Amino acid sequence: MNIPIELLAFALSNRKVNPLRLFIYLKSQGSGYVSWNAEFKEKILSDLDLKSPKTIEANFTWLLRNGWVSMNSKRGSVRVVGYLVLAKKLNFKCATGVICENQNFNNFRPFIYAAVITYYLNSKYCIARQSAHKKGGATTNCRYPNLPAKYLAEIMALGKSTITRYRQEAWDAGYIKMKYMFRPVNISFQDLEFYRAVDDEDSRCLVIHEKQVKIQLPNEIISNVKLRTKQNLKRYIKSRK
Repeated sequence: MNIPIELLAFALSNRKVNPLRLFIYLKSQGSGYVSWNAEFKEKILSDLDLKSPKTIEANFTWLLRNGWVSMNSKRGSVRVVGYLVLAKKLNFKCATGVICENQNFNNFRPFIYAAVITYYLNSKYCIARQSAHKKGGATTNCRYPNLPAKYLAEIMALGKSTITRYRQEAWDAGYIKMKYMFRPVNISFQDLEFYRAVDDEDSRCLVIHEKQVKIQLPNEIISNVKLRTKQNLKRYIKSRK
């Protein structure tokens, strides 16, 4: 499955990951329609490792209320809307998607954390390269671009600590790798406490690393998540311009 990245970002920003997980699962089960009966609900409980049918009903109710699915009572089936319908409803602006395999349902939250991080990581890196090119400077060839938590937090309207936790969970699940980066500064151990007392953003980044005072820089990141352009979404977005 190739899932629009903006759909994942929407779910994170609006704290709707569980309804999204059910929606993606329903899309994986058919070509638009799925039977909505006790047997299928048991299958959902098993496949998504859910403990209570109430969880399914709560998430399904949200999907139904927001037009992500519709119910055909006569047929006893559910119609799962296409991504283009949601692109129109949520005003998607990019055609990038992420490749999702069935096994990703088992680590769904870390997976979408990694997917969104990867997208904005690549986006920030491309912007930096284009800016350097326009200014006539050398473009960076850094193997591991960085994505400060503050940068992503502002884009997604989430707290910096929340983004840091998302990044850590994506790392723990093996979807991304991070390399800690430091820059030496000319500050003695004796003066370190004085600078820390200032308690601004720079001073909070001062650490002792390898017996030297250094500034901890944003982690450099490499991702194992695969992004792909969704061609039908690309055509739709282009047609609106």
